[in-house]
Amino acid sequence: MSRKPITDIIGSIKKLLDKEGELSVRQISLKTGSQWRTIDKALILMKSLKIVKERKGDKTKRKERLFSLTK
Repeated sequence: MSRKPITDIIGSIKKLLDKEGELSVRQISLKTGSQWRTIDKALILMKSLKIVKERKGDKTKRKERLFSLTK
């Protein structure tokens, strides 16, 4: 398996969130085919650049981090 550039990963995350709305790190990881840690790092970068926003999920007992695009 070859490595994807971080710019490609960020682009695919942005397209996915634009289409799906709000997703967790695990859901994004599964849908993009990238590792969880890589997606987490990309989301942290995107959050610092104010491309995405994060909120805590409240539907389950687990603490879930949900990400969506900023408007």
